[in-house]
This record gives sequence, C-alpha cells and structure tokens, in this order.
Amino acid sequence: MTRRSGIAAGLLVATTALAQVPEEAALRRFVLAYTSQSPGASVELRVDRRATEPGKGYVALTANRSTPGGQKEQLSLLFDPETRLVSVGFAFPLNAPDPPVTPATLPAFAEQVLPSVLQQMLGTRLRVAWPAIPMRPSGVVSLLAQMSTGYGNAPVPLALSADARVLVLGPTWPLDRDPRAVRREMLENAPIQWSPGSPSAPLQLVEFSDYQCPACKRGWADVKMVLERMGDKVRHGLVNYPLVSGHPWAFRAAVAGVCVGQQDEALVLALKEEMYRLQSTLTPSTVDDAAFAFAAQRGLNEAAFRACYLKDPAIDRVHAQMGLAQRMGVMGTPTYFVNGEMINLSDPESAVARLNAILAAGGIPEKAAAGFRR
Repeated sequence: MTRRSGIAAGLLVATTALAQVPEEAALRRFVLAYTSQSPGASVELRVDRRATEPGKGYVALTANRSTPGGQKEQLSLLFDPETRLVSVGFAFPLNAPDPPVTPATLPAFAEQVLPSVLQQMLGTRLRVAWPAIPMRPSGVVSLLAQMSTGYGNAPVPLALSADARVLVLGPTWPLDRDPRAVRREMLENAPIQWSPGSPSAPLQLVEFSDYQCPACKRGWADVKMVLERMGDKVRHGLVNYPLVSGHPWAFRAAVAGVCVGQQDEALVLALKEEMYRLQSTLTPSTVDDAAFAFAAQRGLNEAAFRACYLKDPAIDRVHAQMGLAQRMGVMGTPTYFVNGEMINLSDPESAVARLNAILAAGGIPEKAAAGFRR
C-alpha cells in the first residue's frame, strides 16, 4: 500500500499513563471499528500528550493495532473529552510556540504558521482558513485546509490542539457513533464511478485508488477475484485519489477516467487496466496521448472527450473525490470499503469470508460476527 511515509512520525513528547483516560474502552472499540476487521485483532493505546485546562483539554494518543497474523497498523488520535470527538490520521510534532498561543492568537497561528509546517512535511502547498462561524472554547479545533494539486485545490481536514502543540492530518469523528455507519452516510450520493452491476446489490464495494500507484495495480487482481467470487451480491465503485505529491501524471489520468465515464461508465475499468498496462512507461507528457488514443480506440466521441478533458467540471469532480477520500480517513492507496467498513482484499479468501459475514448480517458490518471464518 502506498503510504505518505515520513509524515506519520509519532509525537515526540513524554508519555503519560493510559489509566488517566476513562474513555480507554470506547477509544479501543472505535479504532477496531475504524480499521479493517480481523478475528482476534487488538489495540494498544499510548498517551503521548495530555492537557487538562478547562475548555482546552485534550488527549493525544498513538493507537497500535495488531492481528494474530502479525499485521500491524498505527494511527494517531487527538481526543477532546468535552465534545467526545476524535480526530484520526497522521500526527505532526509541533514545537512549543514562543510566545505561547492564546485563544486570541490561535487563528493567526493556524492560518500563518501551519501552512509552512505542512509544506515542509508534505512537500505540497496548503492554505488553512480559520472557521468563520464562532466556536465555543475547545481543546481541539477542526480545520479545513486547501491542498494544491497543480490543477486547483482539494480539501484536507486537520485538527489542531488549543495549545498548538499537536496537529493531526485527518478527519474528526464522533466517538459515540460507529465509524462504519458514518462512512455509509458519507458514501450516499458521493462522487463514485460505479461499475456495471445492480445498484440494489446488498454489498457496495468502493475502491479508492490511483492510476499511477503500483500497489493499486497489484491489488486490482485481488479485487477482480473477490468480485468474481461474490457475483451479483457485490457492486463495485471507483473513487479517484491521485497522490499528487509523488505521482505526477495520476491526476491527469483520473480526469481522463471521469471523462470516459461521462460517455460510457462501462469503459472506466477498461481505462483503468490500460493505465496499469502502461504504468511503467507513462510520463506527464505522454499520458494525454494515451488518454486520447484510448478514447479513439473505444469509439468515444472525440470532440466531447476533448471538451471534458482537463476542463473545470471534470477537474472539480476529481477534487471532490479526493475530498471524499480525506473525509473517509483514507491514508493510502489502494483502500477499500464495503458498506462503510474498511476491508483488506490482499487475502481474497479472508475477504470473501468477511463479505459473506456482512451479507449474513443484512449488509450491516457492525452487526456481523467479529470472529468470521473462512
């Protein structure tokens, strides 16, 4: 899986005892529901930083999830005990501001200092805007940044502690709701490119991927195997999530996919496989020719394709798809969800077993047995 490695360093601060966090059990349950399901998976939580001042309290934690099979995953959490909201993603260590920030200076810190910090970490320009709607004092402030893609901006959710010591790149969730249910709501009427199949299929498998991503190319064989095994019980959908900082032609290919889909949704997967076939040879200067050649070979209307390709409506749709990926908590490509639950398809047998367990639970993953069997 392609990860934004190097930006997920744990917070470089002293740890405190986890016993001080009464919501420990709820946080563990949240992480297990947030990540892909595996029988016997466990979560260890470490408190990295804690602030207790009224109206400014928060807990920064590292969650380490492991499975009996040896798979490991690490997430950073920023939890506000008063609002019971938890931000999840990558954590950035921030030096203590000098002078210390106050509620009056925190907006200026967010708008003027954070962009340079993020650019150093991500290698991409971002703008951060303080919310226009007045907020009550809180230990954690949810923000929305705008990330430059080279073709405009895509939204990126952030969370910043009130003392400006902890920054998490990722979305914010209600601790007391199952994230799978929240994700299902996000996917309703979302900008998904659906493959041919029944809209009423009980299982909706949504793939977040990048045409330039080698792991997506390898994973596509597993996806096809699972889809073949499940037949008409599963509907497949694609969401473009081009990782623009490392994949220079991925965004243009994503726009081509949008334009192909406007004329014939059934051809989107054919374009996907063509881009995978050419993946090792394409460059930013040749991807356009590849897209136009595909459109011509497949009998698409050339004038309509050119009127769509790299024009604002198609670009805006890819930006909207990238924003959806951010809100869903996608941290790399490929990432897959079935009915709102993150699922690992690298072992097709286990994936099919999980899909059948969800099917037996009426399509509601959180009601499916956790100890599903192959």
